[in-house]
Amino acid sequence: MMKRIRHITIGLVLAAFALPTGMVATSSAQSAPDPGRVLQSQPNWQAQRSNSVRSLYVQNQSQRKISASRAKSAAMNRYRDAKFINVKLINQSTYRVRLQQKNGRIVDVYVDAYTGRVKN
Repeated sequence: MMKRIRHITIGLVLAAFALPTGMVATSSAQSAPDPGRVLQSQPNWQAQRSNSVRSLYVQNQSQRKISASRAKSAAMNRYRDAKFINVKLINQSTYRVRLQQKNGRIVDVYVDAYTGRVKN
């Protein structure tokens, strides 16, 4: 509990030092700073961070993974006479689909998790 209070106190002190000089009221005789001027004096890192977060969200949305059933169907299209055994996501970008051919041979088919293309 004391660590949390200490961290909050340190954060408040650092935030006070980080304020632009136009935001601190020196006396009651002076008028409040113009809101437009205060917004212009704030650092631009907040806008840059929100833009980068937004672009990461859009990037992840465009690179959505296919489902395991779509990986299965892509592999079954490659080996039409094979029997399905299982499917597994082996790393972040590849599905492994195990199939058994009519002669009993087990075949591993690797499917790209983003495009759905068969790799081998």
